[in-house]
Amino acid sequence: MCKKVWIAGVAVAVALSVITFTRVGSHLRVWKKDFSTYVQQQIPPEQEIARLKMDLDNLAKEDDRHFDRVAKQIVEVKRLEATVSKLKEEHKIHEARLVEMTRSLVGEEKLVTYKGEKYDRSRLQAEYRQSGQRFQVDEETLKSKDEQLSLKKQSLESNRKKLADLKLVREQMRTELVRLETALTQERQAQAAEEHTLDDASYRNLRKEVDAVKDRIEVLKQKRVLRGDVESPIRATEQRKEQEQAIDNYLNARFGDKQ
Repeated sequence: MCKKVWIAGVAVAVALSVITFTRVGSHLRVWKKDFSTYVQQQIPPEQEIARLKMDLDNLAKEDDRHFDRVAKQIVEVKRLEATVSKLKEEHKIHEARLVEMTRSLVGEEKLVTYKGEKYDRSRLQAEYRQSGQRFQVDEETLKSKDEQLSLKKQSLESNRKKLADLKLVREQMRTELVRLETALTQERQAQAAEEHTLDDASYRNLRKEVDAVKDRIEVLKQKRVLRGDVESPIRATEQRKEQEQAIDNYLNARFGDKQ
């Protein structure tokens, strides 16, 4: 009886320990997340923009690795193309030889004519079958190589496109960073002008609090709008049509006079 009570007590203690440590771990993860968010908020936007520019430059330097991979794919595809082309030529020659043998073996004569010479039917028949077996294997090999070539060409084309897309995305991001930098400079100038105009710090603090409330209200508004956009199929259709109309307008303006 005492042993059972002791075992039950140990089980309860272990369970309480697991719960306690689980709770402590959860609180630690929350504190870590909050601290990380706090640290990120303390970093000046100027420094963050500079870091993003550096990361973007580092991504551009990795292009050589991507180009090397695509270049190796090109060499591999060309080599496989040459192999497939050679196999196809040999396959045609082999096929023509089998056709000629087939015609020579028509009939029941013991002696048959093949390539202008007389052969014993059984001998030519054996050679015909052996050649047919090789032809069947070669045909499957050619089919497999042809499929490999098709897949490798698709992969190569996809990677070629990705190379071009990566460059375009980087240029777009670089332009966006320039815009952010310009907007930040303008904001800093506006802040400096405001600080010179309002010498009383209480006004600035009050303005920050008002702006914080305004931002919270705007967040609520945007959440409502987003929720409506996501849940409304009509709005999704309208957005798609707007996007299609925008690209149509661009294409007409850019290439309409070249039709």
